[in-house]
Amino acid sequence: MEKITEIKTFKEIKAIIEPIAADQFCTGAFENNEGQCCFIGHINKHILGDACGNYNGFGTRQLTKQFIVEKHDIPWCDGSSVNNNNDVNGYTEPGIKDRLMHMIEDGIKWEESKTH
Repeated sequence: MEKITEIKTFKEIKAIIEPIAADQFCTGAFENNEGQCCFIGHINKHILGDACGNYNGFGTRQLTKQFIVEKHDIPWCDGSSVNNNNDVNGYTEPGIKDRLMHMIEDGIKWEESKTH
């Protein structure tokens, strides 16, 4: 995968998140004591090598917030909300990665619908 420095699409997010094992995700912290990371932590680690390097995940928060606002009309959520909670507009899977991948797949469809 080509090295990126800014997240611009959900396909870029998918390319980073999909290969990561489900047991490597956590809630409430960029990285915990067991080396697990949240959604943004994994993005940061991929780009910087450090989970705690960028609060916005190099554009990930803004992109996921735009999607959730436009698609679901929830202005106070972004991908981190989906990571940390299993009650954000249908992203209710008990596994963190499962609900993130659900959001990412919906985000890809949303992007594709905007280009047609």
